[in-house]
Amino acid sequence: MVQLKRVEAVPAVFKGKMGYNIKVNDPRATLQDYIDAVEMFISGSGCFRSRKPELETCYGCDLCCQERIPVTMVDVFNLTGPNVEEAFKKFLHVYVDRRVVDITMALDGRGKCIFLDNTKGTCTVYNMRPLVCRTFICCPSTGGAKKLREEIVNTGEDELVRSWFLTGENGITPIIHEGVSPSPDISDYPPTPFARTRDYNKIRIKDVCSPQTWKRLTTTNK
Repeated sequence: MVQLKRVEAVPAVFKGKMGYNIKVNDPRATLQDYIDAVEMFISGSGCFRSRKPELETCYGCDLCCQERIPVTMVDVFNLTGPNVEEAFKKFLHVYVDRRVVDITMALDGRGKCIFLDNTKGTCTVYNMRPLVCRTFICCPSTGGAKKLREEIVNTGEDELVRSWFLTGENGITPIIHEGVSPSPDISDYPPTPFARTRDYNKIRIKDVCSPQTWKRLTTTNK
């Protein structure tokens, strides 16, 4: 008997174009299971790439490296280890609009990710690149797949914001690169499942996504 993977990224057709859906087969499934499933689909499915339909692989295409790149707490640990404060100085960008804090990957002078090799169009930290990069592909996907990715990224970024607050000293607001009347409040960012680990293998999908999204992934698969 063939054992199902905990998470599958299964082909789905949208108006004749190949995309994907996410199917969760095990309540113990982790975020690493999800990442692995999407990466496997991207590398071997022959899916439709809307931004460059002529390509059969993402290699050398850097269009997504020129967009907002949100980062999770685990991503930062993977890139720098426990020295979170150093990450805010070297490769993260903090934007604060009143009480809302948005932390993303910093961009270079050309508006591209600072980890992009502009001569090759490839990532210089490929094996440690953020979850949002690992799970992005410019092909169609179901509403459930989109919602899951959104909820994972938002939850992981919220935990990073909590860590950002803790880098402040003597009650002084931590580093802000850009802001509009900044008045952030840590109470807006309660602890998340990301607070207990530095490993995507230790975070269950069920603990991160909403009950509604979980139901879509495990029953209707839409």
